[in-house]
Amino acid sequence: MPQISANSPLAELDRLPQYPAGTSFGGDIDEAHRVLLSDAPEERKRAVFLEWVARHQPCVFGRLATKGGRAARGLVLTLCWIGDDVLDAGAQAVAERIAADRRAWKLVAAEGLSSAFLVVFNSRRLAWAVPGPELRGVCAELAALYLTERAPIEPDVIYTEAIPLRDRRGALRMFKGSVQLFHTGAHLRRHHDRRIPGGVMISVNGPGHYANSLVTRGLCADLAEAAPMVRRLAARSIGAGGLGDDRALSTTWHRECPGGRDAARWFSAAYHLDVLIQSGVVDDPSLRTGPCPAEQVWSWLHLDYIDARPTTAADRTHGWFHGIPVSDREIHANPWPPVVPVDAPDFNY
Repeated sequence: MPQISANSPLAELDRLPQYPAGTSFGGDIDEAHRVLLSDAPEERKRAVFLEWVARHQPCVFGRLATKGGRAARGLVLTLCWIGDDVLDAGAQAVAERIAADRRAWKLVAAEGLSSAFLVVFNSRRLAWAVPGPELRGVCAELAALYLTERAPIEPDVIYTEAIPLRDRRGALRMFKGSVQLFHTGAHLRRHHDRRIPGGVMISVNGPGHYANSLVTRGLCADLAEAAPMVRRLAARSIGAGGLGDDRALSTTWHRECPGGRDAARWFSAAYHLDVLIQSGVVDDPSLRTGPCPAEQVWSWLHLDYIDARPTTAADRTHGWFHGIPVSDREIHANPWPPVVPVDAPDFNY
């Protein structure tokens, strides 16, 4: 494992600018904080966090994955919990905990039993942190302690996780997973749909891995049946970013829906959803009170990669829904390089 720098921004946790006592992040988060920011046992905190996700997370995938049984439609998430005890032990301890849980998750994912991985950094210092350059630096370091193979984490870049899956014959394929950042202070800001209680979270979600796992587990006959269902779930997450506060504005919106919302191809957003740390977002303390300025809008975001149509390795979207063949020795590897996004209709990644 790479050595973590001695001047890690994690040393700045105790010096993060904090909101004044009594600041509200919405009634839903304030209620969750009664447990998440207390001395309650970790298992209780995990349960409260997942209860919040099931009710208040705009992402339909996240809400479904917490339900279990048939209601979850075969969608399962894995949770890595990093509390103050691990954070205070230092960057190396954090990296080792994440690495152990990440490796365990990939073994489960390979059997089709989980398509999402959440790393929750639960700390009052992070939950009450005011958006700004200090928080941005700590978030970048936390992300680097997860994606150690890509450290240091740069702003305005798309980073992708690799999620393994065995097909019905036992052959291993690797699928792309989106890596995204959530934090409490996103409340009422341009990325309001990235608000979560308790601190900071790095979320990995593999829609193509999920669709293929439905086939390998016999929950769908083939990818042609699974893909439209997954696409509908993704489309229904667009425009659902105003939860938790009546003053909140949706951070994503459909651009055109001639076949209805579930068939939408293009959508726009106040920030790029798949950029891990976008400049002017995590570090912007201002509230969003009206329409997003044109210079902030990403207009050419799409869901075209959620499709059963055949692709080849020459297609940059290939890893999303069809995966690439890998050996068992590569089950923990991550072959997907970082990508700098471009707001254009022909941009894929």
